Amino acid sequence: MSSRIAATFLANAPARLDALDARLARAAAPTDVAWTLCGFAGKELDLVDAIAYLRDPCGATLTQQAAWGPKRAASRVLESRLTLAVGQGIVGRCARLRLPQRTGDARFDPRYVPDDQANLSELAVPIQCGRALYGVLDSEHPDADFYTLAHEHALQAIAERGARRLEALAAPARR
Repeated sequence: MSSRIAATFLANAPARLDALDARLARAAAPTDVAWTLCGFAGKELDLVDAIAYLRDPCGATLTQQAAWGPKRAASRVLESRLTLAVGQGIVGRCARLRLPQRTGDARFDPRYVPDDQANLSELAVPIQCGRALYGVLDSEHPDADFYTLAHEHALQAIAERGARRLEALAAPARR
């Protein structure tokens, strides 16, 4: 069922991603982008959770900034924040390689770092634009082998739109 939702999203991606762009255009800060990405991905792909990690200014760590699902205590409030070193866990490995990372059964994946609750499947995609890495968009699920290639492509498309907005927000600071 869920892979069908992801496939349907991809079939209608131009219109859905235009709607995301409109929401992102109103984001005034990186945390606004993170919350927008999580809410959009969670709703559009019917995910149990979605977490946006943003790269810290030092570039060596990634910190949770926004969530969709059980980690979200209230609107725009995280229950707790996890910080990972680039290279640590599935999220950190995604950031280091700048490539999507997926595990079908975390019990057998030494990269897995449990957060608020242990899950079996995880998918992490980089939030990047060109050579600039801004963070990682991550999702976990309690079922093994939950995420498909369609989920990966859909989450990548969403993360790419977020990266474009983060790049635009960073541009005035570089001047």
